[in-house]
Amino acid sequence: MHAGVAVLPESTRVGETSRWLTGWLTGAVDVDRSSLLIDRRAAVETTALDEHSWVHLVRGFVPDAAAALDRVRSTTPWQQQEVLRYEAYVPERRLSSGLRADSDPLLRQIDLHLTATHRQRFTGVAAILYRDGEDFQGLHSDREMRWLDDTLIAIVVLGQRRPFVIRRRAPMREVVERVPAGTAPDDLVFTPGEGDLLVMGGACQRDWLHGIPRADTANPRISLTWRWTSRRGRPDTNPGYVDGRQFSDRPRRPGTRTRRP
Repeated sequence: MHAGVAVLPESTRVGETSRWLTGWLTGAVDVDRSSLLIDRRAAVETTALDEHSWVHLVRGFVPDAAAALDRVRSTTPWQQQEVLRYEAYVPERRLSSGLRADSDPLLRQIDLHLTATHRQRFTGVAAILYRDGEDFQGLHSDREMRWLDDTLIAIVVLGQRRPFVIRRRAPMREVVERVPAGTAPDDLVFTPGEGDLLVMGGACQRDWLHGIPRADTANPRISLTWRWTSRRGRPDTNPGYVDGRQFSDRPRRPGTRTRRP
């Protein structure tokens, strides 16, 4: 034990890891509870999107979310990403960064919890800062994962509660995505924030879209995202978000580029 983080014993073998994590999750492993930054036993609310996809919402998963927001916001090396769209690089309306799960006690505990709960090793952590209500993310699916038949995306949301919109993907993709998020009659709207954990599972990335529309708020919101894919089924070969869009005969350019804000 160090820095308030439960740590896998060095002698733990691969075959024993799952049992150790289960013990940590259930409390069977001796952990200093005063060092815990998450509520491992918070209730899980399940929403079935269809027979293949689901959403879990865990309210209050990070009890001291205000302190976590301040710490993550001030210590993260935020970057402004620009995406190639129609021959020009367009700044995203948000800041982002990639973090190591072992770089912070809170991130490490979340990582352990997700591994123990879902019995899978996640990749992460992708951090996004919405500085105020003018920052947003359009409807999309995380198709960069490629294998979308069975995936998990876990998002811990710190700060302002804002609509998290989920919409069924339809054959007429262009029409579906042009309807503003949260305004279609069949949109599902969750409002995670203040330390909640939201998990999208199953075929959610294959059959559904999600996004964060603009909101009337001056307060920040940070999402911390972990991902996992089974790598089973037929891979999605369509261009991903970071592939950019270029239609001229000019030499191919990177789909994204970053700069300090």
